[in-house]
Amino acid sequence: MKDHPKWNFEEFTTFLLLYASNADLELSPDEEVEMMKRLDLKKYEAIKEEYESSSDYEIIQTILSYKGLYFPTIERTKELLSLIKSQFFADGEFSILEKNTFRILKKLL
Repeated sequence: MKDHPKWNFEEFTTFLLLYASNADLELSPDEEVEMMKRLDLKKYEAIKEEYESSSDYEIIQTILSYKGLYFPTIERTKELLSLIKSQFFADGEFSILEKNTFRILKKLL
């Protein structure tokens, strides 16, 4: 896993939402708008650059490394999954690829 700065909750969830948003291999403008509401533009672009320069393995390892910090309980994990599901619907669709990614994330988290 690459070294990266310790992310706060909003930065981490933005990284996670980037992963979710790219499940169907396309980041729609509506999905990006939703994520950009979480951070200022400079921070968003830095998180997006980190995401784009990471391998699938590194992305999963990064997500898992923050699990205990930000989502240590079942209730917090449910909140996270709800946030992810909302992101999937940002473009008005919940594709089969997104559904499969959601299932994977449910198991990981």
